[in-house]
Amino acid sequence: MSRIKIQGVIPAMVTLFDEEQRLDETAMREHVEFLLDRGVHGIFCLGSMGEFAYLSEEERNKTVKIVVEQVAGRVPVIVGTSHFSTRVSIRLSHEAEKLGADAVMSVLVPYFPLTEEMVYNYYKKLAEEVNIPVFIYNFPMVTRFDISPETIAKLAEIDNVVGLKDTVIDANHTKRVLELAPKDFIVMPGSELTLQASLEAGAKGAIFGTSNIEPKPLCEVFKLYNSGNVEKAKAYIPEATKLLELLLVAPMECGPSLIKNAMMLYGRKICTVVRSPLPQINAEQLEKLKLTMEKLGLPHKEQ
Repeated sequence: MSRIKIQGVIPAMVTLFDEEQRLDETAMREHVEFLLDRGVHGIFCLGSMGEFAYLSEEERNKTVKIVVEQVAGRVPVIVGTSHFSTRVSIRLSHEAEKLGADAVMSVLVPYFPLTEEMVYNYYKKLAEEVNIPVFIYNFPMVTRFDISPETIAKLAEIDNVVGLKDTVIDANHTKRVLELAPKDFIVMPGSELTLQASLEAGAKGAIFGTSNIEPKPLCEVFKLYNSGNVEKAKAYIPEATKLLELLLVAPMECGPSLIKNAMMLYGRKICTVVRSPLPQINAEQLEKLKLTMEKLGLPHKEQ
């Protein structure tokens, strides 16, 4: 299989609920339109910020259906099919394929500790069983296991394994992957901290949860890079990555709540509920979020 053309700004889309923690189809369709209007180059649904781990298989499939239908072929849709079980990941991937996804992305969620062999076998089996392209998702802050660049490069030799979301804080990991993997292997940072170094090393785009709030500055960075105006793009990176500071307001498990509340403060009429057992941010954290948005020069509305 030739490598698919997925690149640019691909938000890790939040999953929106109503006050009873039920999927809010209307809100999700509106959010897809918001992102497309802002110029994103793809959509990644059911990732970490999409709260995939707290949804049933039925809810996950419904989410895919909503997103694929709303996107309607305008940009590629990557679907998260992460699970503890290889068999379940394969089943979710088959459903995503039937529903029209362009690719799947999976992080091997650990219960017992992971090994390089377990990770390799998981992605190898997934790629063998799925007809659409497969992305590796490396997120050691959650999995407590950092997939080695050597294992990723070995997986990149499999025809159907086309790319990597590398959510790490050390850009050397991403740079090493880019050195070892085939030139057409699609590598995208999942952390704003590694954006510039990753782009300079050859990354094809970025997949950030903060892009749910406002992806336009990041889209501008990629526009500048693609036009050859590299120095101007570098100068604009601090503006494009400043939203990361919002995620420092509360502990990591509050990430989805922080993103949704920032969206709401930014003027979006959404319900900020997250799926239990994830925590909602408290009043003190909400106030700190407002102050941080003010410091960053982000317009927000008092609620």
